[in-house]
Amino acid sequence: MTKRRKATKTRRSSGAMRGSARRTKSNTDQEPKTDTSLWHPSKFALWSQRWGDPNNIHQPFPTTVLLRHPTAPFPGTVRADTFEQDLQKIAHRYLVTVNGSRLVEPSLELPAAWLDALDPAHPNPWFGWLPLAWPSTEHKLNSLVSFSASRTNGSHNARDVMVILQASQPTGPGFGIRVVAHVRKLGSQSGARSQSEQKVYISGMSACLPASHWLPPRTAGSNREHAARPLTPDALVPLLTGPDLIAEIASTMNLEEGSVAIQGIRLPPPTASEGEQFPVELTVTGQIKKAGGSQEGLDLDPYYAFVLAGKFTPTGSDAISYGPFAIISKIELVADAARVFPIDPASQQSAAELHQRRPTRSDDVLDSYRITAPIPRDLDYAQSGYDLDEVVVCPGFAIEDYGASPHTVKQVDVTATTPPVHSNDASALQAYWYVKQFFDRLRAYGLAPDQYFRVAPLPLEVHYRSGIRPGPGKDGQTVNARVRVQGFPPNFEGPITGPGHILQIHLALADLSTRDRKPWDGQARSAAEPLGIAADSRWIWHEIGHVILATSVGELQFRFAHSPGDALAAIASDPESELALDPNWRGSTFPWVFLPRRHDRCVTLGWSWGGTLHYALSQVQDSAGARRKAYWSEQILSSSLFRLYKCIGGNTMDPASPNAPDTHARRSASHYCIYLILRAVQILGTSLVVPANDPDQLVSALIDADINTALNTPWQVMFPSVFPVGTTDTFTRIGGCVHKVIRWAFETQGLYTPAGTITNAPGSPPPVDVFIADRRPNQDASAPIDYGPGSYNPISLEWSNQSKAADPPLWQADPTAITFAGSGKISVNVGNRGTAAAMNVEVGVWWHEWPAGQPLPKWDSTSWTPCAPSSNASLTINPGSQVTFGPFAAVPMVAGKRYVLLAGASCADDRANIDPATNLPCSQQPTPLVDLVANDNNLGLCVLFG
Repeated sequence: MTKRRKATKTRRSSGAMRGSARRTKSNTDQEPKTDTSLWHPSKFALWSQRWGDPNNIHQPFPTTVLLRHPTAPFPGTVRADTFEQDLQKIAHRYLVTVNGSRLVEPSLELPAAWLDALDPAHPNPWFGWLPLAWPSTEHKLNSLVSFSASRTNGSHNARDVMVILQASQPTGPGFGIRVVAHVRKLGSQSGARSQSEQKVYISGMSACLPASHWLPPRTAGSNREHAARPLTPDALVPLLTGPDLIAEIASTMNLEEGSVAIQGIRLPPPTASEGEQFPVELTVTGQIKKAGGSQEGLDLDPYYAFVLAGKFTPTGSDAISYGPFAIISKIELVADAARVFPIDPASQQSAAELHQRRPTRSDDVLDSYRITAPIPRDLDYAQSGYDLDEVVVCPGFAIEDYGASPHTVKQVDVTATTPPVHSNDASALQAYWYVKQFFDRLRAYGLAPDQYFRVAPLPLEVHYRSGIRPGPGKDGQTVNARVRVQGFPPNFEGPITGPGHILQIHLALADLSTRDRKPWDGQARSAAEPLGIAADSRWIWHEIGHVILATSVGELQFRFAHSPGDALAAIASDPESELALDPNWRGSTFPWVFLPRRHDRCVTLGWSWGGTLHYALSQVQDSAGARRKAYWSEQILSSSLFRLYKCIGGNTMDPASPNAPDTHARRSASHYCIYLILRAVQILGTSLVVPANDPDQLVSALIDADINTALNTPWQVMFPSVFPVGTTDTFTRIGGCVHKVIRWAFETQGLYTPAGTITNAPGSPPPVDVFIADRRPNQDASAPIDYGPGSYNPISLEWSNQSKAADPPLWQADPTAITFAGSGKISVNVGNRGTAAAMNVEVGVWWHEWPAGQPLPKWDSTSWTPCAPSSNASLTINPGSQVTFGPFAAVPMVAGKRYVLLAGASCADDRANIDPATNLPCSQQPTPLVDLVANDNNLGLCVLFG
C-alpha cells in the first residue's frame, strides 16, 4: 500500500550549497594561487589506503579512501576577502591533482561526478562543498558544515588554524569528502602581496564513496536541469521524515511510534522524469512493543536499529508516494559502560595494600584520600559567558532531590558539613570537580569550549545519580555510566541530526555492597546512601570520550572501537598514579571501580588491529550501529595511544633518582597526548559525510593535530593549582615532532598489515623509513617482540646536565651510527627499515657549543654550524641495509669544552623533521633537542668533550 505525503513549509535553505557561487565580479576574477607547479611530492611521501568495494553497498563498509602527506603538503595562498571561495578552489584542484596522480597507490578513484560537482564555478545541489559555517557568531549548531578548528592560548592573538572542508549531499548520507587545510598567516617579510594573504597547506584527505547510483550526474548542463526540477534534497527531506512515514514504519516493524527516530537518509539524484521511482535508504531506531502495551514511565526493551531500503515516486513539487520498506539490517542496542578525590584512591599509593583502598572501605578510610578544593554551592561551571557544565538534580534517584524540577542545577551546602564519601552530595561534588577539569584542560590547551562543542550545544548536563538505559540498570542500582543525547531515545547512538540536542552524562554507582548513613542528628535516621561512580576520575574520563565524539563526529562511538575514553583515562591518570611503578597495575585502566580492561595489551595475543580479536568487528556491516566486541577494540585503541604517551616522555625517569619517575616529563607527555586526542576527534568531521570506519583515519587526524600545533601560536600550557591541586607547572611543545611516533604506535599494535590477512603481529613500516640508530633496545620489555633498529620503542627520555662521555641517554646515537676517525672527521651510518629502496638520501651534520652550567641548546638552523662533507653525493639505501655517509669535517673542539653534534638523514620519501621542505613548525622554530631527536629516527645526536 502506498502513502502520499505533502511537504511542509519548513525546509533547509537550498542556498547553503550554492553559497560559494555568491560573490562579486571582482572576487570572481581574482584567482587564488595554488602553486601546483611547486608541488612535486615523492612517491613514498604519500600514504594512501583503500577499504571496501563500491559495487556492493552492503559490504561491511562503503569504500573508504585515505591520503596523507604531512611532510609534503600541497601549497596555496588565499585572500581574506575571498577566503572560503579560494579554499574551495584550491581543494578542488588538489583533489583533481591527487586523483589523477600515478604516485598515489592505491589510487583514490574519486568519482568524476564528484570532482565535477566540487568545481566552485559549477555548483550542484545534489553534491557540493558544505558551507564554512563554524564557528558561528550566532552559535547555530550544525554537523553538516565545513568548519574551522583553531587553537590559541591566553592572551595570544595568533591562532593555529585548521579548516576541515567537507563535501556531501545536504542530507548527510554517510558518504562524502573531507580535506584538511592548515592555514598560516603571511606578513610582508614573507613576500606576500598584502597582509590579507594567508598560506594554505593541505596535508591530506579522506572520503567515503557510494555505489554508482548514489552519484550526481556529470552532464555539462546538469546544474540548469536541476534548477528546473522542483525536487531537491532540501525539498525531499521533509517528505521522508514526516509523521505519516514514521507511523507506517512503526506499524510495519511493531515499534512504539513515539520511539521511532529517522537518523539518516540516503537519496539518489533524480535523473529521470517525474513519476518514476527512485531508491532511498533510511536509518531508523525504535523500541519493540511489549505484549499488553506499555507502562508509562518505564522503558520498553529491546531497542533496535534498522537500515531500511525502499523506493519513492515524486508526484508533484511538494508530494511523493512511497511503497513498503525492506529491512537491510537489524541489531539490538544495549547501553555502555568541597572534599574530593584528586585521583582515585587506588592510584594514590603503591599496589602493596591496594585492597585497603577499595570502594567497599568505610567513609573514614576513604576520606583520608580526599583533599579540600574550591567548589561553589551551585554546581554550575560558567566561564567567559558560557555555562560549560551543570550538575543537575536527580529526583528519581536521590531522596533529597525529590520534588525538585528536573534539569535544575544541584546545590550542595558545603559550609555546614562535609558530605561523607558514601553520599549523594559527595557524588554530586565529585562529578562537578572532574567534569570541570575537562573544561579547564580544553581552555588551557587553547581549545575554546564554545567552539569545540560544534554538533551538540553547551552546557554539558551531568546527572550525578541516575539510571542506565537501555538495559537492566534503569533503576540506578548498577555499576555503570553512560552518555545520552537529549531529545533522542535511550538507544540512540547517532548520528545527531538537527540543532539543540545537549549531551547528558548519567552516573550510577561505584559499588553495590556498601552504603552509609549521615551522622545521627538526634531526630531521624537518614537513608543509607551509596558510593557514586562519579568518585572515580577514570570512569568520568571514559564518558568524556563519548562526549567529545558526540559533539564532533555526531555519534557516541567510533565505528572501529567503542571510544577514546579508556585511553584518556589511562593517559590522564598515569603521571599522578603510584601504580605506575608496578608493571602489572600500570596497565590496568580501571584499578579502583574495577573493570578488567587494560591499555598494555600484547599484539601477539590477538590484541591487534589486524588480528583475531578485532577481525570479527572489522567485518560488521556499517549499518549495524553499535559494534560487537567494541570493548575489545577499545583496549587495542587504548594500548596504541598509551604507547604513544610512553614514547614521547611517559616512560621518563628522574636521572637524580633512577627509581622515581620524572613527573614533569610524564605530565608534559600526558597533556600533549590528551590534547592531540581532543584535537584529532574535533577535526574528524561528521559521520554524515565521511564516517571514521578505520583506525588509520584517526591516525591521520592525530598527525594533522601534531603538525598544525604551534604554526602560529606556541603551545605553552600552564596549570596553576589544578593538575594536580597545589602545583604550578608549565609545559611547552613545538608541533611536528611526534607525527612519526603516532604512526609507529599504531603500527606496533598491528595496523598496516596486508589486506585480508589475520596477523597477531606488528604491522608493516612505511615503505621508506630511513634511520640513524640510537641506543634504545630493539625488544619491548613487556612483550616478546623484536622491533629491530630504528624503532620508537618506549624508553626514558631523561636528560641530565651530561658532564662526561660515559652512559649517555638511550635516545642518543648508537656509537656505531656516528663514528669518528683519528683526525676527528665524522662518518654517519644510515639504515632503512622500510620495504622499498630509499632514493637520493642526503645527510647533514651540525655542531653547537654547550658551555658548562648552561641549558642544552635548542635546534635552530641559524645558530648551529654545519660540518662540511667530503662530497655532496646522495645515496640509495636498500631495505634492511645501511650506508655510510661522509666523512664530514671535524668539530673544531677546544680542550675542556663541551659540544653537541646533530646528524640528520633526509630524502623525498622520508624527510627529517628539521628539513625546511616539510614546513613543519619544528623545522622553523627553536625546538628542544630531546623532543626533536627522540621522536624522529632520521636524527642522531651525541655529546662531545674537548
